[in-house]
Formats: sequence, structure tokens, C-alpha cells
Amino acid sequence: MEKVEKSLSRNALASGLQTGTRLICALVTYPYLARILRVDQLGQYDFAATIVSWAALVAGLGIYAYATREGAKKRDDPEELSRFASEVLVINLASTLLAYLGLAACLLFSSKLREYGPLIWTLSSSIIFTTLGCEWLYAIHEEYGYLALRNICFQILSLILLLTYVNDESDLLLYAWTTVAGSAGANLINFLRLRKYCTWSLTWRFSWQKHLLPILVLFANSLVNLLYVSADVAQLGVMTSDYYVGLYSVASKVTALLKQLLGAVIVVTVPRLACLYGQKGGGLFQKLARQIADLLVTLALPAACALFALGEEIVILTADLDFAPAAGAMKLLGLALVFSLLGWFYMSAVLVPARQEKAALRAISIASVVNICLNFLLIPAFKEAGAALATLLADLVTCLACYFLAKKSARLLPSGKKLASSLLGCLYVYLVCQAALAKGMGPGATVFWAALWAIPGYFVILYLLGNRVLLEFKRGSRRE
Repeated sequence: MEKVEKSLSRNALASGLQTGTRLICALVTYPYLARILRVDQLGQYDFAATIVSWAALVAGLGIYAYATREGAKKRDDPEELSRFASEVLVINLASTLLAYLGLAACLLFSSKLREYGPLIWTLSSSIIFTTLGCEWLYAIHEEYGYLALRNICFQILSLILLLTYVNDESDLLLYAWTTVAGSAGANLINFLRLRKYCTWSLTWRFSWQKHLLPILVLFANSLVNLLYVSADVAQLGVMTSDYYVGLYSVASKVTALLKQLLGAVIVVTVPRLACLYGQKGGGLFQKLARQIADLLVTLALPAACALFALGEEIVILTADLDFAPAAGAMKLLGLALVFSLLGWFYMSAVLVPARQEKAALRAISIASVVNICLNFLLIPAFKEAGAALATLLADLVTCLACYFLAKKSARLLPSGKKLASSLLGCLYVYLVCQAALAKGMGPGATVFWAALWAIPGYFVILYLLGNRVLLEFKRGSRRE
């Protein structure tokens, strides 16, 4: 198999374009859905999606992180990679069967969940396609350009199906099918192309224990992380009503998409960091990790500033005027973005490649307990804003815990000079947002006008202050 060197900067751009397309689709679909389905029905959808995410977690098991880390070391040996991929796929199929059996048992014994049965089974149909898609194999080969093109095409297809078939309040189930269609189609294409990268076969005769122990540690990490992420929606649904779940979901989805957009650089660098760890005294690992940390801070700070300044306008633009009360949650989740991104980076791109997944598990476990406890205290009084404040504080805990644990592998405090230039740029961004608000334009015009002046102005300020973080990442992102 031909050895192909990939550019991390191009991969990050491709992954960013994919998330950017998802963000644009969200800007089209959410206002449409808000008018068609209203707050309560979107709350029902998000509650069902949360339940399915737990089943998907069991099916995924922790295999993506494990396969990406270990497979990256074998990608130049086609025979060894094929054997490894076959064994991992069999384990994944077994965990998927277990996930469906568990989901069926939950619906059988819970009258509350049975009310959401059709939605849950519809959304869960994507799980088997995700397993067969073996996206981890494409991540091993750093095929992020292909993954981005595939996902963009199916996102557009899903959008077309949504606008065509979801027309009134009775079409909530059809909306679920449109989302499943995009995911299933993308993973089916993946499955059909697997033999381009390896020759796999289904065999049960191999040492399961060799794979299962590290997979289960990573699964525990994913389990606690999902508990951390989904606790807000689950606790809001139990302690309040679908209305507040719907409000919180608007704010959390926008910030989650922005996190994925900015975190594209994390996703594409995990296989590279796994290869570099331990090589040449770890110097290349340290250098690349430091560049990524600087880049994340440089991009996350102005985004958080803009979300805080334009929270209400972004909520109305993304959803509808009925969702305006979610602005408070949007502002708080915007501030959480910086800590969330850095915590994600320290955990996925430093601790896991360095085989410190147990340390990562301790950090996310502490943060999950903090988040759940704060939700119990804050949700009764502040509803969706209380859940957002709990997330902000928990993300801060995650970031600090992961940083102190990651220090053993890499010294990753952002550069003081770059941080200072970014903060000065953020002051400019905030002033531009306030000037846009003062003009009294509509939400769309306000956000557009602010972005038109804030984005280029911010990077001009960075350049004038000697912050060359984007150029440094582009130059340093090629494999030595």
C-alpha cells in the first residue's frame, strides 16, 4: 500500500468545511423546524435523541479512539492493519447487538420511554450503519478530505429531504427519518469502500482480551463523557418540561456545532500525535501539541466573545423569536466554549495518544459529578440558564484537571504573547458587536454586519501584534 503523507492544515480545513456546512444547514433547518414543530416537539426529539445516544455509546464501546490510536501505528503494514481491522470490526458488531438488546429492554420496562418508542427506534436505526461504516479506518489513513466531501453531500441530501417532507406538526417522525437517511447513506458509502484500505474478514478466532481491556477503559471514558454531555438535557427533561429542554437544545446545538468547527484541528491531529508520541524523544509531539494549543486559544476566544455579545440575536436567527429566552443559556455556553475546547484537546490529543486514558477518565468523572450536582442545585431556580451555568463550571473543572494531568506528557500552556494579542483582538470583536447592536438592525443583519467587520479585523490585530499562529501551524503540520 502506498504511503501517503497528509497535510494537517488541509485536513483541518476539510474537517472545518464539513462542520461549517453542518452549521449552515442548521441555520436553515432550525428556523424552519421552529416554525413547523415548535418548542415542545423539538424537546421530544432531543429527549429521544439523548436516549439513542446512550445506545450508540454502547455500540461504539470506545472502539473509535482505540482503533485510531493503535491502527495509526500499523497503517504502513497492510497485512497487519487488515488483521487488526477485522478483529476490531467483529468486536464492534458484538457491541452493537448488545446495544440494541439493551435498548429493547429499556423500552419494554419503562412506560416513560415507550411514549417515545417510534422516535427512539427510528433514530436508533443509524447505529448499525455507523458500525459498518468503520470511520476509524479512514481516520487511521487521515482521509479527512474524503470524509468531509461525503458528509457534505449527505448533509445537503438530508436538508433537501427535510424541506420536502416535513411540512406540519405531525411530521416529527419524518424529521427523524431525514436525519437518519443522511447518516446511514454516508456510512453505507464507507462500508462499500473498505477494501480500498484493507482486506477484512469476519472471524471470531482471535485474542479478544488483547483488545478489550484498553477498549473498555476508553469506553468508560466515553460513558462518563456522555453522562457529562447529556446530563443537562436529561435532568431538564425530568425536573422541568419539554419546553425548557427545547430552549436549552437550541443554545447547546449552536455552541456544539461551533465547538466541532473549531475543534476540527483536534480531530485530524489525533492519529498524527499517536504516531509521533515517543519518537525522537517526543520533541515532534511536544512541538505539534503546543502549536495546536495556541491555535485553539486564538480561535476560541473571539468566538466565545461573539456568542456572549450576540447571544439573543444568534438564538433568534438560528431558531425563532419564540426561542429568545434561550439567550442567557447561549451566552453562558459561549463562555464555556474556550474551556470545553481545551479540555477536549488535552484529553483526546494528548492523554489518549500518551496512553493515559485512565487519567482522562478520572478528570471527566470529577467534572461529571460536578455538573450533575450543580444541575440539581441550579435547574429548579434558573431552568435552562442554570443548566448552562453548571456546564460552564464543569467545563472549567475538566480543562484544569486535564491540563495538570497532561503536563507529564507535554507542557501545553498557551503562549503568553499570543494570549495577550488574542485578548486585545477580543476587545475589538466585542466593540464591533456592540456597535452592530446599536444600529438596531434585525438579527440576521446584525450578525452579518458584526462578522463582516470583526473577523478580518481580529486577524489584522493578531498580525500587527506579531501573532503568526495560523502560519506556524501550517508550516509545522507536515510530517517530518
